[in-house]
Amino acid sequence: MNIRQIRSSKHQLAGLAVVLAAAMGLARAADLQPVTRVYVVTVPAAQDHAFNVGVKAWEKCLRDHGTKQTTYTYDAETGDMSRYLFLNGYSTWGDMDAHDAAGKACMATFGTEVLPHVGQAFSEISLLNAKATYMPGGDAVPAPMLWADVYRIKAGQDPAFHEALRQFAAGAAKTHWDGHFAGYDIAGAGPGGEDFVIIWPNKSWADAGQDPSPSADDMMAKVYGMAAAESMHQQFLAAIAEHWSDVWSYDKNLSVVPGM
Repeated sequence: MNIRQIRSSKHQLAGLAVVLAAAMGLARAADLQPVTRVYVVTVPAAQDHAFNVGVKAWEKCLRDHGTKQTTYTYDAETGDMSRYLFLNGYSTWGDMDAHDAAGKACMATFGTEVLPHVGQAFSEISLLNAKATYMPGGDAVPAPMLWADVYRIKAGQDPAFHEALRQFAAGAAKTHWDGHFAGYDIAGAGPGGEDFVIIWPNKSWADAGQDPSPSADDMMAKVYGMAAAESMHQQFLAAIAEHWSDVWSYDKNLSVVPGM
């Protein structure tokens, strides 16, 4: 079941937000943040330099005030190149109620130095789906590059979609597959938003272009048999209303990692 073969050219701001929490801890599944607040910001070309300067000033303020909140920032490598991705991970929904004191102290800086240079902004919540995740360990934190496969699911097909992914992840774990991925359910995406995203961590473009060995199809056939693997693949495809993909690269200069 080669999930990555399903490609589309459609790139929407909402859908691209879901590159999310995979960046929050891709060392192994146990380290992944269960809940991630995702922000995607578009910046007009004429404002890009000022936006970068403003974000650095805001994040300096956060560090000076002893922020405890990690913010990983990614730049768009495909689709609309004017986008930036900001990720804040949490252990629970309730943790989002405990606002970082540094964030409050630097709110004015954000309003004067960053916000004037923003074209559009979008936010949603991503929830780690452990049964659709295979992250055994060894991947960089945060991942230098992220490949995101984004899905809208047909009405009534959610159970079939999730069951196909569960079996895919189980097969990957059973064979100790080379391909590592994290699955996320999406909440709060709004009208027309996505339902699910699969994140594939990559070290580089060369890594992103190298398919795992064995292929996803061969891995599934080895575990379940060729006929059953093809049936699962068709089940997965039949449940999808829309799919598109996107690539992001980590921006260390615009990220905040407390203690570093």
